[in-house]
Amino acid sequence: MRNLFHFVALFGALLLAACQPSIQEEYTEQHNIEEPIEAALMIETETAFKRPRSFQYLPENSVLVFSGTQDWRHDSGISGSLAFWAKESDSMGTGLFTTELPDIFAADTLEKFSVIILNSVTGAEVLQPKHHKAIELFVANGGGLILLHGSGDWSAAEKWPWLQDIIGTKFTSHPMAPQLQKARIVTLAPEHPVMEGLAEGFEHIDEWYSFDGPVKGKVTVLAGLDESSYSPINTVYGDISDLRMGPNPSDHPIVWAKCLGQRTGTGRMVYSALGHAAGAYDDEAHQTLLRNAMAWVRRDVDLEGRFCPN
Repeated sequence: MRNLFHFVALFGALLLAACQPSIQEEYTEQHNIEEPIEAALMIETETAFKRPRSFQYLPENSVLVFSGTQDWRHDSGISGSLAFWAKESDSMGTGLFTTELPDIFAADTLEKFSVIILNSVTGAEVLQPKHHKAIELFVANGGGLILLHGSGDWSAAEKWPWLQDIIGTKFTSHPMAPQLQKARIVTLAPEHPVMEGLAEGFEHIDEWYSFDGPVKGKVTVLAGLDESSYSPINTVYGDISDLRMGPNPSDHPIVWAKCLGQRTGTGRMVYSALGHAAGAYDDEAHQTLLRNAMAWVRRDVDLEGRFCPN
């Protein structure tokens, strides 16, 4: 009788186990996936942008400032830029979100924004292809893009052909003896909204980038450097010591604008090589340039696109 009891108990346990789903099957059903549990758990724990609670209160058409770096980091300039845009947000009453987390660049998250600022972003791996595509789609749908200083040093563009195209010229180096110098910025497109209020140009202290040639593509070069006003020589590092690009300010572009696409609704881009150190953002003329750039890429001005080259 005791053996019969054990047999019945064992048979019942086996029957019950057969009727219950496995832990993996239960997890799969709950999460509506077909992958094994190991893959599912990996998906669940992948790094992704976690929206803070305040994100739901962010107004539409806000500004996103991304300051991620994996190469050279311009700490002072990045901080100065963040402080400037924070004050602008307060004075204009517009939304602002700042982050160094690249997973912010997803189509649904970017719906909150009308402008992206790449704030001295450096490094070929700082953004992955999925992030690249999200930014490209954002701009194709009419979003504005502002690139500041280090974002044009080519490191972030190294594995991103689209960014190479919109920058349009390759960074070569900058002076180091001294690194920060006063130079004369000459206005080259005085009628363009980005240069409004800057007359013939202005003097400014910064780290002055040189490039390998003119900016390619359909571009409006807004300002160039007067190389006679500073020493474009690098005697400290790198293979290139003479950083002169030409005798005229038009030979040395330093700020330029592009309309990215031919159809209505495509985005606008402004690149400014200014902004290496925090003090650059205290310069009133530089502040005017940045405010104008924001207004233009956000389409507060030039609504009909008159300053987009055909």
